[in-house]
Amino acid sequence: MAKVVATAVASRVRATIDLDRPGRSVGYLLVPYSDDAHAYSSVPGPVVVIAGSPGPRALLVAGTHGDEWEGQLLVRNLVASLRPEDVTGALVCLPSLNLPAAEAASRCSPIDGDNMNRAFPGDPDSGPTRMLAHYVEHVLLPGCDYAMDLHSGGNAAHYLDCAFLRIDGDERRTEEKVAAAMAIGLPNAFVVDAAGEDRTLSAAADRQDVVMIATELSGAGRVDIDVLRLAMVSVRRLLSHWRLLAPPGEETAAAQGPTEFLGFGASSAAMVTTEGILELLVHLGDEVVQGELIARVHDLTNPDVTPEMVVAPKSGVIAIIRVPPRVHPGDYAATIGTRIDAHSITSSAGVESQDRQTEHSDITRERGL
Repeated sequence: MAKVVATAVASRVRATIDLDRPGRSVGYLLVPYSDDAHAYSSVPGPVVVIAGSPGPRALLVAGTHGDEWEGQLLVRNLVASLRPEDVTGALVCLPSLNLPAAEAASRCSPIDGDNMNRAFPGDPDSGPTRMLAHYVEHVLLPGCDYAMDLHSGGNAAHYLDCAFLRIDGDERRTEEKVAAAMAIGLPNAFVVDAAGEDRTLSAAADRQDVVMIATELSGAGRVDIDVLRLAMVSVRRLLSHWRLLAPPGEETAAAQGPTEFLGFGASSAAMVTTEGILELLVHLGDEVVQGELIARVHDLTNPDVTPEMVVAPKSGVIAIIRVPPRVHPGDYAATIGTRIDAHSITSSAGVESQDRQTEHSDITRERGL
């Protein structure tokens, strides 16, 4: 049973369709703005609602970052394939949440420079990005039981294909998120502590008591057809797990493999401290040990300068690698995940605790202790 929202929240954003109407509805979310070129205008963002028989309500989002194409294609392909009679409950789909960024093929909006996934809980009286973030958190999410935000590496990063879980210590949501990560059937599930970031759509869902799972799907500035096909099966599997779609057929169910859970903490990122050209020495998915050389940074102007040696800050799996070779101090060359036991993830403290314990065990083995 979908949640009932008792009161409406003031927002300047306007939907051109009735978001609660049964059947299939296609329209726009209109975000008002005024600048030098547009005295009175609106930023339109596409919205599709597919509502069938009574049941749960889920928000499906893509294009939070405009240069992440996999999710934007997935949502468009999904809504094209579904009829209201296929859905139990309602799917509210935002194929390109940050449409100006998608039009510019950029991570952030070219209108106000904001990063949508650092704009929550938003502000109804700010720029277009924060105005829309406020609408999503305070108008759309409270009426939903579930949410999914489809991300990928975009132009700057290449990820292991994964579900992405923010763990904030709420036991019920945590259990449902872990179960959803297992049901979606992607090869990996990244688990992060909620203390690290509270400006994301994942954080917004937690504040509104909505069970949410995100994805990271490859990236590297391109769309991999195999990843897209895998992700479509996974999204349908998740919606079936949430009881919005019929159970998957035998072929789809059989395609599901084991999911490896990887934890991330403050020591996960291998940071560059000089500027130059990045030479990665590892592949995505490689196993590394703490202190292992994983990249070099070469000086652009003087070949006699000794390259910076970037080493693994911890033992684990190379989960994310940087794509652009040009780097500056503070850029991450790679991010390392540590294997954790999914059945032991019960709180944000548990994520950090497992991460530290596993890292300590790895170091102990390396030293022969």
